[in-house]
Amino acid sequence: MNVDPANAADTPFEVYNPLEEPRRVHGPQDELNTQIGAPAPNSDDQASFEQQLNDLNPDDVDSVYPTSASVPIAANSAAASSSSAPGAAASESSRYPAPSFVSARAQLAATLMGATLQELKNEIALAEKQSARWALARDNGVDRDRIFDNIAASTYLKLHRFQNQDSDCKPRTEDTTSAISHVRNTARDHSSIGDPLERYPLDLARQAGWHMRGKTASPFVSLVEDPSKLSVSRDHWARAIANNADKLHTYVVPKSAVWTPDDVLSSIGLAMNVEDSDNIDADVDLMCSLGRTPTSETERLFLGGNLESYRVASKDNPFKRKTGE
Repeated sequence: MNVDPANAADTPFEVYNPLEEPRRVHGPQDELNTQIGAPAPNSDDQASFEQQLNDLNPDDVDSVYPTSASVPIAANSAAASSSSAPGAAASESSRYPAPSFVSARAQLAATLMGATLQELKNEIALAEKQSARWALARDNGVDRDRIFDNIAASTYLKLHRFQNQDSDCKPRTEDTTSAISHVRNTARDHSSIGDPLERYPLDLARQAGWHMRGKTASPFVSLVEDPSKLSVSRDHWARAIANNADKLHTYVVPKSAVWTPDDVLSSIGLAMNVEDSDNIDADVDLMCSLGRTPTSETERLFLGGNLESYRVASKDNPFKRKTGE
């Protein structure tokens, strides 16, 4: 979504109705004006929009929050500038409903930007403020709490980690790479080879698998869904962590940054190559080892160096054994 802050405040959000006027997609970049129905190919607004489109680089986007007041860009520039046309009266009913706009912005913040819960709330409040400039009276307002609850429930996962220090949530490698950067990198890897069957790239899946088997020099951080189960695990190393850590921290993280044992195992199984004599034996050993990992521990891996930003609570470890026990 491109937004022109200089002109967006006065621009209504309108949706193009394909039944009103059929259009032909020509393809070349220099025909972009024709494709989106711009009224004047050389207009200042259109030139600014095209420049932003050409300059856009997802890796350079650090925040979803505009630096100045803005509202959504018009999807149909022709309709936005032709209020005197015979069909202008109908355009009033084609405006994007404010609740839908706010919900869409919140979903983008969560999935494309990896927003924390507080950032998600801020984005919802900002989107509501923007939509108020052009929303129809019949929208009946925006229920920010409902939108937040829906997005949080569908896009985030609550996990726990036993720690002694607040900083004990950094991976041992790639600790400066954010979770959303890893998500984008994985998406690029997959897009470059089409639509692979495995969910995770093989090299990373191997690292994740060995991390779960104790080789933690990786870009992952271990957490659990149910901390009480780790405290009674059959794995004495896991049980020792739960019984000796000082604190129990709670994190709410985007699901896109969470790796599960089942997905790691299936990714290795689908991607391993029997003709790869250098790795096939190690891959088979790893799969057998993962197959023996107790699933009752509910272990999950977070891929990213910014887990701390998703912390929502911290308390004394209720499973810590007292001295002498």
